[in-house]
Amino acid sequence: MTAGASEPPDISFDDLRDLDPGEIKAPVEVESARLSSAQIGSVDWSSALLEHAHLVDVDLEGARLRGARLIDLLGEGVNAANGDWGGVSLRRVTFRDSRLTGIDFGEARLDEISFEDCKIDYANFRHCEIDQVTFTGSTLAEGDFQGACIRRTRFSGCTLDRADFTKAELEEVDARGSTIDLAGSVLGLRGLTIDSVQLIELSPALASEIGINVKDD
Repeated sequence: MTAGASEPPDISFDDLRDLDPGEIKAPVEVESARLSSAQIGSVDWSSALLEHAHLVDVDLEGARLRGARLIDLLGEGVNAANGDWGGVSLRRVTFRDSRLTGIDFGEARLDEISFEDCKIDYANFRHCEIDQVTFTGSTLAEGDFQGACIRRTRFSGCTLDRADFTKAELEEVDARGSTIDLAGSVLGLRGLTIDSVQLIELSPALASEIGINVKDD
């Protein structure tokens, strides 16, 4: 099986109703709806359910979605920067051209997810369960994947400058075509597929960590 997401969100776009943000009340349940050009801001949507939904140019900066469930959702132009999404469950979700800088996905579960041309710098993925996820053309500078369990996932054309995979568990993860410049332990990349050029770039850090001294004189 090719590493990465296998199924797009299951959404019947013609059947979606247009949702006014004023209609959203606690407990938050958004189903079979489209939310467009909405300034939501730093609301508390903990334990919310968003299912069969389309978010277009929605501002959720600083929003709290701890323990929320997002199922079959397409987000385009979403701003979820600095959001608290700890413990969230995402299944068949796609984010396109979205700003997720500084988002906290700590202990979240991400299944069959696509991040396309997104800014995900400084994001927290600590102890996440990540399965069949594709990161395409996205920046993940200083992403924190410490202790994450990552399976059948692909980083394609991404920037992983100073990303930290210390004590992560990787299985069928492919990062060919991405820029990798790690912080933390190189040994956290066990199970990662890279190309020969990437290996050369990582070799100084790998040599240092396992105690190899390289001298040319």
